Amino acid sequence: MTQSSIIPIKRLFLAAAILTGSLTGIYADDWPQWRGPNRDAVSKETGLLESWPAEGPQLKWKTERLGEGYASVVVSYGLLHTIGNEDGIIFAYGLDEQTGTILWKTKIGESGRHALSTPTVDGEYLYALDPDGELSCLNARSGEVRWHVDLFAEFQGKLQSGRGYGESPLIDGKHLICTPGGDDAMLVALDKTTGRLVWKTSVPVLGDKGGDGASFSSIVKTRVGKIEQYVQLVGRGLIGVACDNGRFLWGYNDISADVANIPTPIVRKNLIFSANGYNAGSVLLKLTSDGDDGISVTEIYRLQGNEFQNHHGGVVALGEYVFGGHGSNNGLPTCLNLATGEILWKRRGPGVGSAAVIYVNNRFIFRYQNGVVALLKADGSGFIIQGKLQIPDAGGDSWSHPVVANGCLFLREQNVIYAHDIKRTDATSVATPESLGNAFSSKIQAALNAQQTENNSLGTSGDEDNINSIVFYSQLYNAPEPETVFSTPFVRLTPNAEGFFDPAVISLIKTAKCKFVIDLSGNEIHAKQLEQLKGMPLLVGLDMQLCTGMDETVVEALGKLTSLRCLRLGSTSISDSTINGLSHLTDLRSLDLEVCENISDDSMAIIAGFSRLRCLNLKKTAFEKLKITDKALSDLSSLEHLELLILYGNRITDAGMSDLAKLTELQFLDLSLVGITDKGVHALAPLTKLRNLSLLYNTGFSGPLLTDDCTTTISSFKDLEHLSLVGAKISASSVAELGKLKELKYLGIQYTRITPEGVERLQGLLPHTRIRK
Repeated sequence: MTQSSIIPIKRLFLAAAILTGSLTGIYADDWPQWRGPNRDAVSKETGLLESWPAEGPQLKWKTERLGEGYASVVVSYGLLHTIGNEDGIIFAYGLDEQTGTILWKTKIGESGRHALSTPTVDGEYLYALDPDGELSCLNARSGEVRWHVDLFAEFQGKLQSGRGYGESPLIDGKHLICTPGGDDAMLVALDKTTGRLVWKTSVPVLGDKGGDGASFSSIVKTRVGKIEQYVQLVGRGLIGVACDNGRFLWGYNDISADVANIPTPIVRKNLIFSANGYNAGSVLLKLTSDGDDGISVTEIYRLQGNEFQNHHGGVVALGEYVFGGHGSNNGLPTCLNLATGEILWKRRGPGVGSAAVIYVNNRFIFRYQNGVVALLKADGSGFIIQGKLQIPDAGGDSWSHPVVANGCLFLREQNVIYAHDIKRTDATSVATPESLGNAFSSKIQAALNAQQTENNSLGTSGDEDNINSIVFYSQLYNAPEPETVFSTPFVRLTPNAEGFFDPAVISLIKTAKCKFVIDLSGNEIHAKQLEQLKGMPLLVGLDMQLCTGMDETVVEALGKLTSLRCLRLGSTSISDSTINGLSHLTDLRSLDLEVCENISDDSMAIIAGFSRLRCLNLKKTAFEKLKITDKALSDLSSLEHLELLILYGNRITDAGMSDLAKLTELQFLDLSLVGITDKGVHALAPLTKLRNLSLLYNTGFSGPLLTDDCTTTISSFKDLEHLSLVGAKISASSVAELGKLKELKYLGIQYTRITPEGVERLQGLLPHTRIRK
């Protein structure tokens, strides 16, 4: 290691404090490794805000120039560490925890890949792994490299995914444990002070699911009988390895996904809970000592991907429950019974995309891919949102996990770290959001409250800052003001022990004199429940997202609620064969079929029959087998009143754009993660009323392949207020065209080729536009 690789900044007082141990008492709530002190995403820290101000907790500091990547941060003894990629060089960084000042940065490798692995701190040493397998031990205070091992060269490392190494090294006593993924070195133990090999593990063939090599998961430790073991999710599945000598103990293949295995398993003594994405689902295993030196494995339950899966945000086990975000490229807050696998509830969350989850101070923090960070209070019956903030400039591969340490919430967004003060003090005052009113009479509200029936207005349901939801629910009325939409009452109904809705509550809401929405989301539904809702002419909206039991009888009963204008069926099992039951909903204006895996082109003729439809959500996550294709757009082109259309993640190409261009009333169009090019964008020129256009490209899922050429058409959409070109291959040559969009309020150009100088010129042309780069 040459001296030029280390960029030190003197902080002698801090170093002295660490050496003398004078900071130990101050920093009792550190977060020194991946997923916290015990690798379970749980912190014992207390004395934190139990709800957040409307604008989010106060920003304490912000530090930039930390390289690209998804690595999270670790906090120990007053220092904060992470890794990042600066123009092909992987650096490890040391920052002052209190100020965010960069104290040092050290080169640990070179790579064209993003930095993925969160480093580990053990005492005065930092252990960091770059995406190409360069493992380094550094002095945490100075950044000086103590030793270095190349996992590819030393152990013939292999990777399940081409994205690179993403695990975080585990320090256990005198050893560092990691996963090279080699044929005879799937796991290795190294002397943490020298990097020398102690033992290595060869893993037999586990099955045909998944792929060879290391995955992104990180190792956890447990004990069964007298056998201490490391548990890891590798490319071919879950494995157990003896801590003393690396002896292979057991393996389980069925949880593997072919694309990648990512989440870290949960260990509870002899129980292993593992959730995985890409439709792999989840499993609970029971480990039993066979009395000798072996371990037997019993599958307690196995949940399929449509029941509970976790992409890469991780889950938290608390008492008898498991909490986490369900879905691939999704993060629906979900709770299940750990012992039985029963899904207790599953709801739509406040953010979009995968959600990383931690638990601290009796609250969950969900950090979503679109940069929404939410504070949730949850138990076995459901959750409530107790605060939100938006990370600036998020929206691409926004996957770094949140961290809480010593009264601060640390959030990494690519090359920036934000530190928010979440300590509760006597002077802390949390603002209560301004009431948006509720059109129910005070008598009805009081009676519902007395019945302990959740009710509020749409303006306080968590959707008020989501433009798609605003447009969706605006169709409850003819040309309404936003205040009218937000004051619309909603009532949350849950079945009683007999499986029905409380008759007293049903009778009460039938007396309402204003339009209202009923929320049934996450319930198990049967047809007789929906029959209880008949005779409600002012029931204009129904939220059935994530409901189970959506068979033919339920859909037919739903189709008899003919007063409905807005219907949300996202993440349900409604299908091409049952959707015809909705055909009597002739006044339907908004229909949400987001992530309905059984909906395909075959449903479009039925949907086209809803001639008054103005909002249609057909979003997929990119993992469903059934997609909407160009063929469907021919049917949908007859929906002449359509104003909002979401086709995110579908199998759409340039060939379908001519039919899409017939929908000349469109104002909101989402073509993210679809296979169009500049040619397809040019075909959309007739859509002159567009106000919101999303064309996001994601390196993990593909999407529109756009160049500077497309901007000549985009610049003709003079009413455009929101434009996402994330991942487009556009350069500074597009600045002049984009600069013509004078009504633009937001422009997302993350991961494009526009230079900082180009962004500066563009901001000069669009001084009132918020530009995210």
